Amino acid sequence: MRPRSRGHVRLASADPFAPPRILFNHLSDEEDRTEVRDGIRLTREVVAQAAFDGFRGTEIAPGAAVDSDSDLDAFARRKAETSHHPSCTCRMGVDDLSVVDEGGRVHGLEGLRVVDASIMPNVVSSNINAPTIMMAEKIADRIRGRELLPVETVGYYRAMNFRQSQR
Repeated sequence: MRPRSRGHVRLASADPFAPPRILFNHLSDEEDRTEVRDGIRLTREVVAQAAFDGFRGTEIAPGAAVDSDSDLDAFARRKAETSHHPSCTCRMGVDDLSVVDEGGRVHGLEGLRVVDASIMPNVVSSNINAPTIMMAEKIADRIRGRELLPVETVGYYRAMNFRQSQR
């Protein structure tokens, strides 16, 4: 739910009507590939439990013979798809890689704002609809000069021992 692989969106030409070049770059990060392999193996382990004996048939995909890291990686690359919620291509922030500030204003340009999922600095672990609405509401409050609520940083849970705790 928190991929580290990063892609990009780039101009294809100087023609403003030409579609951009988009590279999702799924599974380019080793930790992402490890998590996918671990997920496949854990799913196999769960389905192999006696409780599933009456329901389980032979594994359809990737197939029981596909078990090496490289074979599982190849399967994931062939079958992995976007969840159709790309984000983070115009990230908000103040560093050299950021595109917009906290008000959605594009760095270096006047009169242009971006207020959509592309300004998320990091991928969220949920559908992006609610966070996108929240960002738009917060930026709208800034534009209208409304007082903002204080910042509250909330961590998220990530089990470091999931390989043992899931069993």
